[in-house]
Amino acid sequence: MTQQDTLISPAPTTGFSPWAEPDREPLVQFRNVTKRFGSFVAVDNVSLNIYQREFFALLGPSGCGKTTLMRMLAGFETPTSGEIIVDGKNIVDVAPDKRPINMMFQSYALFPHMSVEQNVAFGLHRAGGAAKSEIADRTQRMLKLVQLDAFAKRKPGQLSGGQKQRVALARALARSPKILLLDEPLAALDKKLREQTQFELMNIQEELGLTFLIVTHDQQEAMTVSSRIGVMRAGQLQQIGTPGEVYEYPQTGFVADFIGDTSLFDIEVQGREGDYTLAKWKGADSPVYLRSVDDSPVSEAAKVFSVRPEKVTVSREKPTGEPNVFAGKVVDIAYSGSQSVYHVELAPGVVIKALDTNRLRLVSSTITWNDQVWVSWRARSGVVLGS
Repeated sequence: MTQQDTLISPAPTTGFSPWAEPDREPLVQFRNVTKRFGSFVAVDNVSLNIYQREFFALLGPSGCGKTTLMRMLAGFETPTSGEIIVDGKNIVDVAPDKRPINMMFQSYALFPHMSVEQNVAFGLHRAGGAAKSEIADRTQRMLKLVQLDAFAKRKPGQLSGGQKQRVALARALARSPKILLLDEPLAALDKKLREQTQFELMNIQEELGLTFLIVTHDQQEAMTVSSRIGVMRAGQLQQIGTPGEVYEYPQTGFVADFIGDTSLFDIEVQGREGDYTLAKWKGADSPVYLRSVDDSPVSEAAKVFSVRPEKVTVSREKPTGEPNVFAGKVVDIAYSGSQSVYHVELAPGVVIKALDTNRLRLVSSTITWNDQVWVSWRARSGVVLGS
């Protein structure tokens, strides 16, 4: 993270830190890990702690390095430099099958000639050291956990995509790994099944008490399943925090724009007016009023203002009581049934997004394209960034 990327707005509450971590020893530690492929730096000096019983998500666009980081933990790639510590031991030189880690691949990688129970038991047989009755009991327990005990004798070709995903999960869990790695595990599922499976994964992780590390580019998935998120960009970690911390208090313009939806504006701090900081912003005749959560002054180094659509109110009548009120014209509408996102042009080329629920709205009062409207938001609703 560069100097210009740092968070300028103060912390939301006294003592809060978006980089705060649990007060205990980490299970996994990446220490200054770098991975190069020739001249390309896939992972750039990353340090990261993951804790016992965490559901941690690595989130970022394609090519950001998140999968490479996971593959180094699994042992399928070797760091160019740095250490990977698991349970106090450096595992960089440990073979993949000797690590207390298992991985569930995006492709599921099931054996088509084997039954469901044979697929799940495969790793247990290969590891050796367990009696057949013990392997059978463990296999049945895993199938029951993923609700596939009635499908034990079927072949993968007789299963749906969601059922195959569960078989792969049961097989990955069968050897009782300390850490389960999930590489885009739900990418092949349709939306409703993906949402259902997200909660099933959370329940299984909680029941077994394992540490899960999921790699995904789906922001909603990461926000739903994880206890903490690491947002990656160009091989570096941009921010680490709980879903709420990352969403409400992004550390960079990239994080603000990548996690959820937002409107970003270039600003220039002008001074103070009572409890507010005033900033000039492109295309607006009047200033935007800013106020930090703990009422401390907003830094003059602030260069970018971010405000989420749900923080912005859109109406036909000019509202009162809010410091930030601007007139504009509706230039686009994204309708999604329960809510609509209005794109309101405040000045040529300057557009802000405002979300409104469609609950109990009358057709006669519906805001539509080209309507003249007012948008407003509270002074504490936005976040200011260095860039």
